[in-house]
Amino acid sequence: MPEPTASARTPRRATTFHLVFLTYSVVCSGAYGLEEMVSASGPGVAIAMLIALPILWVVPLALACAELSSRHPIEGGYYRWARMAFGDFVGYQAGWLVWLANLATNAAFAVLFANYLKVMFPALGDQGRWVVALAVIWGTTILNILGIRMVGDTSVVLTTLVFLPFLFMTIGGLLKWRFNPMVPFAHPDKGVAGGALAGLMIAIWLFSGYEKLTPNAGEVENPSRAFPIALAFTVPMVVLSYLVPTVVGLAACDDWSGWGEAHFSVLAGQIGGLWLKTAMTLGGLVSNACILMVTILGQSRLPMVMAEDGLFPRFFGRVSRRFGTPVVSLLVGAVALSVLARQSFTALAGLFSVVQVLAYILICAALLRLRRSGAGSASPSAFSVPLGRTGLLLMMTPVFAIAAVVVGQKIWNGGRFEPRQMAIDIALFGSGPLTYALFAGRRERGEGLPAPSMNRGQGD
Repeated sequence: MPEPTASARTPRRATTFHLVFLTYSVVCSGAYGLEEMVSASGPGVAIAMLIALPILWVVPLALACAELSSRHPIEGGYYRWARMAFGDFVGYQAGWLVWLANLATNAAFAVLFANYLKVMFPALGDQGRWVVALAVIWGTTILNILGIRMVGDTSVVLTTLVFLPFLFMTIGGLLKWRFNPMVPFAHPDKGVAGGALAGLMIAIWLFSGYEKLTPNAGEVENPSRAFPIALAFTVPMVVLSYLVPTVVGLAACDDWSGWGEAHFSVLAGQIGGLWLKTAMTLGGLVSNACILMVTILGQSRLPMVMAEDGLFPRFFGRVSRRFGTPVVSLLVGAVALSVLARQSFTALAGLFSVVQVLAYILICAALLRLRRSGAGSASPSAFSVPLGRTGLLLMMTPVFAIAAVVVGQKIWNGGRFEPRQMAIDIALFGSGPLTYALFAGRRERGEGLPAPSMNRGQGD
């Protein structure tokens, strides 16, 4: 008997409640990771960016994802939106490149988990950190094999555990408020513009991921309604999760220039003592495990739906008979993450930003194209951004501008041309057309690949 494909699945679906916590987990899962932004930009500039980026970057992207998810609730999300709008080639590039970028960033979360554990166990060497990274990679992969409901339930518990140390630190920090958190406004050596550029990459990384669960639309109850609601709750949750502890930490402890990796643990110790420092460090471990678990959820569905469309090897479409999860895709991804976890956090995170911002440009372009064609759900309950074409363009202009700055910063690092980075980017983007020619060519030759399918996950 042949292995069942995604069309045979009857998994337990995630509810809107689950999707809120899943989306929060994949984007944020606590303020861990923003600390270096404060020392790089200056306190005032960092706080201003934490307020401005949600308006200029997050809200337009969240609204675009909300409309596309509501009007086109198909499994595959942004990959299939791009394919519907611009055809097989462009859709494939979106799926392939974001899949590669997700592998890099997911490996970075595993490495970051091991780095946080080293705070508690300084004797942990390089080999020990890799073993720890392997443990969290394969542990979260097993949870994903058990299905989206298991991942959703786990994310609710882990998010609650992440919230608690920040809540206690915030209360303690408010009681010890002594300093103006906006002083100095900018880094003395960089000024406002230089400080903003220095922290931009971190800020983009912090506020990215609102689209990552759209490939799972077929596993969510009533996705047309669930995704807009989840995004509406998640955006303010994320903003407050970053902004409140940063402001309180700066107001209670004045050493802004010392903010660096795992500095929230240091702040927690200064505000609440050893017990809170330990809780905050454990929260960092939980946060990175939670992010990794949920990003694997989205990452694993891309090869599955691309295989359904005949644009990826067919075996990636095989799913568990019991749980309806893409076992082959999950296991292949775990092997790739295990290899990548040998790299440093900085090297892994650096592969993410350029691909991510270009994917966001493609999401915005797909919305404009599909809105113009009139395709999508005709249901009156489907969400639409209450703007016309011109309004949408104006809303997306800051996204395009910020994306251009990110790409420019990546290539011209500190005003210097980076040929090594250019070579990496060329190899990364060049791999898309090459693999497309291979996989699409196999489909055209009829080598057992399924016909394209665009209907998975529609409606509910």
